[in-house]
Amino acid sequence: MATAHHQILDVVELKVDSGQWPAGTIGTVVEADSDQALVEISDGRGHGLDFVSLPHDALAPRQQPSQQLAS
Repeated sequence: MATAHHQILDVVELKVDSGQWPAGTIGTVVEADSDQALVEISDGRGHGLDFVSLPHDALAPRQQPSQQLAS
């Protein structure tokens, strides 16, 4: 099965622990290549807290509220 490649500005959920961030943490892809994505972790006000680099298969797409209403 092919691995999904996340795009810049995709909202994703970590499927694995990464440093101080547990699985389930939500972030935004800010850079991506064919192997991995750089994800920014932000607080509730949008202030950046950290960046983590993970392979695409360690990230799950996360629906934003506007996408849920459209489905």
